[in-house]
Amino acid sequence: MGNKLDTAKERWRGMRASTGFHNFVLFLAFVAVASLFWLILSLNDNVTRTFDVQLKIDNVPDSVTFINDPPAMFHVTLRDKGTNILRSGILSHPRVGLNFRDYGENGIFRVTKNDMNAAVKSAFGNSAQITSVSIDSLYLHYTTDKGRRVPIVVVADVSAISGMVISEAPKPLQRSALIYSYSEVVDTITRVYTQPIVKRNLSTTTELEVPLKSIPTVKAVPSSVKVQISVEPLVKKESLATVTAHNVPEGESLLLFPNRVQVVYYVPMSLFNSDLVPIDVSVDYQDIYKFSGDRLPVAIRSFADYVESPRIMTDSVEYTLVKQ
Repeated sequence: MGNKLDTAKERWRGMRASTGFHNFVLFLAFVAVASLFWLILSLNDNVTRTFDVQLKIDNVPDSVTFINDPPAMFHVTLRDKGTNILRSGILSHPRVGLNFRDYGENGIFRVTKNDMNAAVKSAFGNSAQITSVSIDSLYLHYTTDKGRRVPIVVVADVSAISGMVISEAPKPLQRSALIYSYSEVVDTITRVYTQPIVKRNLSTTTELEVPLKSIPTVKAVPSSVKVQISVEPLVKKESLATVTAHNVPEGESLLLFPNRVQVVYYVPMSLFNSDLVPIDVSVDYQDIYKFSGDRLPVAIRSFADYVESPRIMTDSVEYTLVKQ
């Protein structure tokens, strides 16, 4: 290994001492110098370039809230010497600052086309020729009123895969928003809504960032919220439900035996240990005239939204009619 290294060093010394190597190094030096002169000459030529420019409104009072937000960036196309373009647009981050005190009055922040061009020239230098500006003026509404807090309502159409269930209505993790406006419409708003959520075949609890539905002349803070859609596995449960009687005339009553029947249904796992029986089981007094004998059919009248596939294990109960 040592002999090979020594041999390589000897070859390198020989190459460095050769005329061809010196000519190659001299050639590279000339190329570098020529490239430098070409760059200098090119930078003295006029060029056209488009920049993304940051827009900043300075000295905004803490009490001010813009109803329509000013743009964070806009595009400027200008023509100038390459050296100026390099200095003001490439080596630095272009920024246009507007003083709120100069342009804000009586709820309106107004910047004319001439004002915007002057601000752009100030950022890039007076020698720059502005070809186009994506925002040639600004007309923004603002308010100094305090925001009013209103609840957020989630609009959703969601479902889970078989064997799972949406265990509760989708809910926002932030329950309320502040609303601002320069018009009196803000006093008529009692709640704000999310954009509609449509999700199918969910298998796990999901969180989504959802924008709030926009309202003309109104700004909501925040403009979007995280919404949680709770998904749980379904588990089978058995309970005893009390049987009630409906459509019983005044002055009469029904004695039922048994007055409690077994029901089987599926609920979200988190509700398995609940003592509440979420199923309303009943008999109908009018069935006395439809069926002979001393028994009335039992039916499920209603059940909670989170209950799946409820069944009654008894189809009928005995009754005794009592006149009061």
